[in-house]
Amino acid sequence: MTERAIPFDEVVNTVARLCVDANCLLGDDVVRAFERAVATEASPTGRDILRQCLENQQIARTEMMPICQDTGWAVVWLEVGSALRISGGELYDAVAQGVAKGYREGYLRKSIVADPLRRKNTGDNTPPIIYTDIVPGDRLKVTVQPKGGGSENMSEVKMLSAADGEEGIKKFVVDRVARSRANPCPPVIVGVGIGGSFDKCAQLAKHALLREIGSVHPDPFYAAMESELLERINRLGIGPQGLGGSTTALAVFIEAFPCHIATMPCAVNINCHAARHKTAVLRGHQASDARNPGQPRKPPLGLLTPEGIPGAQRRMTKRITTPLIAATVQDLVAGDTVLITGTIYTGRDLAHRKLTDAIKASEPLPFDLAGAVIYYVGPSPAPPGKPIGSAGPTTSYRMDAYTPLLIERGMKGMIGKGNRSPAVLEAMKKHGAVYFAAVGGAAALIARSIKQAKVIAYPDLGPEAVHELVVEDFPAVVVNDVRGGDLYEQGTAQYRKDGGK
Repeated sequence: MTERAIPFDEVVNTVARLCVDANCLLGDDVVRAFERAVATEASPTGRDILRQCLENQQIARTEMMPICQDTGWAVVWLEVGSALRISGGELYDAVAQGVAKGYREGYLRKSIVADPLRRKNTGDNTPPIIYTDIVPGDRLKVTVQPKGGGSENMSEVKMLSAADGEEGIKKFVVDRVARSRANPCPPVIVGVGIGGSFDKCAQLAKHALLREIGSVHPDPFYAAMESELLERINRLGIGPQGLGGSTTALAVFIEAFPCHIATMPCAVNINCHAARHKTAVLRGHQASDARNPGQPRKPPLGLLTPEGIPGAQRRMTKRITTPLIAATVQDLVAGDTVLITGTIYTGRDLAHRKLTDAIKASEPLPFDLAGAVIYYVGPSPAPPGKPIGSAGPTTSYRMDAYTPLLIERGMKGMIGKGNRSPAVLEAMKKHGAVYFAAVGGAAALIARSIKQAKVIAYPDLGPEAVHELVVEDFPAVVVNDVRGGDLYEQGTAQYRKDGGK
């Protein structure tokens, strides 16, 4: 076959476009899965959350805003034709430049640090993670799969033995989802890799997440295994956002590979409900969208309008203002939906460390903790004309080591997602504080309630800097109250079936 060439800049621009599209345009298969889940979800709260996810993706699609503020590590899958070359530069350089261009020009959050211990942000979301297959032909297939940190943290590899068998794998997968609880923003998509080596099975699990929801494994044995795992996971009762319900996962996808006679590795790679990936195929000087070639992008039918969320409007909602006072905190009960108006502050892991270090050193803080509400968020950059980019909640347990001291010093509210430690719950009861959950993955929708935003401390932390936010009718639900109420535990117990077996 005659060698064909693709210009370097064409690869750069294609990767950049895919980074933006993957983060802003949720796949039609996921949207359809949401719509089916709304019709079947047993929990009224769960249905409201699913509707918010539907509305969020429509806002993201219409305004080209990120579906989630965590626009992920850019995982790039390449299928490179053996009769193909890149003219004007190297392929990997083109991919890296495309990621930097897409994340910069698309107002996507830069989340990559250059060293895992020294934690300095690279500033352009590079380097990407690149997996390459050499295939026959003269085409270049590029798939960009942004992978968020919250769901990645809930993933795991386990070196099982052959004696553990099929049931051992099923128990490991279900247990991994059960231990993840609310942290990966359920409903989740579960990728499972079986076989290969320690590293290969993890790659298989991540690649499995590229499957279209609703697709059936070509091997009937694994198709039946996927179906059984999905049923068992949904019997756990974790439900949307971990608040209880019958929809904990939208799909389970398995990839298997030969393995050594002495091993049986298994990996679980959990994806939040925003299963983001886009593909393009380049041949010569032509590019087409591999999923919907030649088809114009348009919003799916049957979605909600931005005017409101049915169901949420029908439920009792409390309007509260900040700073929070003791009477307000005492009045809130786990399960209450609230609309928050006033000033709140952002803070994630590194900002919390700096705040607690300042308290211990008797140094002034950048804001008054008395009655304060801290929102665990690292927003994406603000596009022109907007005060902030997408701004959904961060997984809260990462702040648990620092939180009791802040509560002791007067903080009254926290907004995030996922379960809190016993030490945090005890501090809340002792000092009078409340923990709210916002809908993870509804970052474009939540951003509409943020009217003003400015950095007030630690600008060197980039997206993790402390922001002062002026919010109006910020939507949240009370998860933990001052009396020990826990909506995660109550909701899961209500909808769990057969012990989740």
